[in-house]
Amino acid sequence: MRGPELCRGLLGCALLGVGAAVSVAALPALAAPAAAPVAAAPRELSVRLECQRRPTPGRVLCEAELELASGVLRWADVLVVAAPDFARPLRSRVGPNALFMKTERRQRLQLALAATQLGRGTLRVRARAVQCPDASGRDCRALVHEAETTVSVGPITE
Repeated sequence: MRGPELCRGLLGCALLGVGAAVSVAALPALAAPAAAPVAAAPRELSVRLECQRRPTPGRVLCEAELELASGVLRWADVLVVAAPDFARPLRSRVGPNALFMKTERRQRLQLALAATQLGRGTLRVRARAVQCPDASGRDCRALVHEAETTVSVGPITE
C-alpha cells in the first residue's frame, strides 16, 4: 500500500505527518478501506477542554486532555473546529509537539489563542486518537471526539 492508498485510511494524511509517533506495526490497522473516522462513545475516549480566563487581550492558553478508558493511547492531536472571532487560534492543529503530559492512557496537549479584544465565546475542537489494546501497536483503531469550552477575555463581572 502506497501514498494515496494509505492516505485514505481512518486518519488520512494528517497521521502520516507524525509517522514517528505511530509504529509501523500500527499502520496496517490505520490503512483500512476508506471510511469516515469512527465516532467514539464517550466512555472510550474522553476529552476535557479548558481555557484560562484573561482580564485583557493577549495570549489565551488552553489545555485539551484526552483519556482512554482502556488500552494504550499511541498518538493524538486536536483540531480547532471553531473559535471566537476575538480569539483566533495560533495553530489550527496541535499534535505531539504540543504534548506536555503523557501517560499510557492520557495525553495533555496545549493550544493557544490570540485574543485581540474583550469578549466571550465558544472554542470547539475535534480530538483524534489512536487506541491500541496494548503496547505492541497491533489491532489499533482511530477514535474521534469533539469538545467545547467557553473562552472569556475581560474583567469578571459575574
